[in-house]
Amino acid sequence: MAETRALAKVMLRKKSRGIIMDSTYNRYAVHEDKASLPDWFVEDEARHFRPNNVHLVTKEMIAEERKFLKEYNERPSKKVQEAKARKKKRLGKAMNKIKNKATIIAEQSEMSEGSKMKQIQKLYKKEKAKTKEDKKYVVSRNFNNVGNAKTPRGTKAVDRRMKKDTRAAKAKKRREKKGGGRR
Repeated sequence: MAETRALAKVMLRKKSRGIIMDSTYNRYAVHEDKASLPDWFVEDEARHFRPNNVHLVTKEMIAEERKFLKEYNERPSKKVQEAKARKKKRLGKAMNKIKNKATIIAEQSEMSEGSKMKQIQKLYKKEKAKTKEDKKYVVSRNFNNVGNAKTPRGTKAVDRRMKKDTRAAKAKKRREKKGGGRR
């Protein structure tokens, strides 16, 4: 893959593409029937007569492409990146709310400093409890083996349908709580 990518980069330039195309036309491109030739001649030809390959792709270029491919494969998938970004955004919103509440508590004059600190710490502690590590849900492709799938500790195998149903149930509860929805 790395060699192909390096060669493709070289072939983007018209001149180098022409050189590569011209190097493919040589007397060794047509394979003759070697059965009718003597063995000593075939051996000698194999040793000495080889096409003069044009080396426009260097080992450094291939190594660079290998490095790029390795970095590319190590990146998390787009869905994982989006999920992390959503989580970070929610955490930022929650922290802003806590900061606002903390400033309101800090501005109250009838409270002692110790009780203010305790209340502020209580707010942060509550948010920290919400953001603790949850179970990782692994979407299983084998639907028969979802319930008793052997998974590492802290993970749970689920199927897509189950995830969709649980999300829909939670959304329905939220709508009913707000007072909307059908009756």
